Amino acid sequence: MEINKALKVEVEKSFSVSTDELYNAWTNPGQLKQWWKPMGHPLQEVTNEIRKGGTVRYVFAGNKLIITGEYLDVKEKQELVYTWNWELPEDPIRNAKYKLTVQFTPTGNGSKIHVIQDNFQDEETMLPHREGWEKGLEELEQFLAGNSRAEREEVQYTQNLLSEGYREDPEQEKVGGG
Repeated sequence: MEINKALKVEVEKSFSVSTDELYNAWTNPGQLKQWWKPMGHPLQEVTNEIRKGGTVRYVFAGNKLIITGEYLDVKEKQELVYTWNWELPEDPIRNAKYKLTVQFTPTGNGSKIHVIQDNFQDEETMLPHREGWEKGLEELEQFLAGNSRAEREEVQYTQNLLSEGYREDPEQEKVGGG
C-alpha cells in the first residue's frame, strides 16, 4: 500500500516541568521505562543514540513489540526527528514505517511537547496511533507529577553509570567507607 505523506497524527501537551526535565523523561532509558507502555507492554530494552544517524531501538515485554529507527535530525532538548518502524512479530501485517518529530518548547510555567507522526497509509490506521500518543502523554504527565525531580535525577544518574560501563558486583568488597 502506498504511503500518503499528507496523513499525519499531531498531539500536543503542556507540562509543569522544565524543558530539560521533559526532554530527559522522553530520552533517558531509566525514566522512559517507568512511564511508556504502548498497548500495555512494558519497555524492557532501550537503545537511544541521540545524534544524527544514531540508532533508536525499543524492545517491549516478551518481544511483542519492537520499535526501531534512526535519528535524522537532532536539536538537543528542542527537537528530535527520527524514523519510527513498528515491528509486531506476532502480527507482521501491522508492521509499518513512520517518521516521528518530537518538539520540546518552554512555556511561561513549564514546557510543552508536540509529537508529529508522518507517513500513514490511510486514515483508518491513524486513529490507534493518535489514541496511543494521547495515552502515552497522559502517562508521561503522571510520571512527571508522581516522581520528584530528585527521584528522576537519581534514575538518570544510575542510568548514566550503567551506560558508562559501571557494573557493581554484589559480592564485591566495599572500600573507602562505602
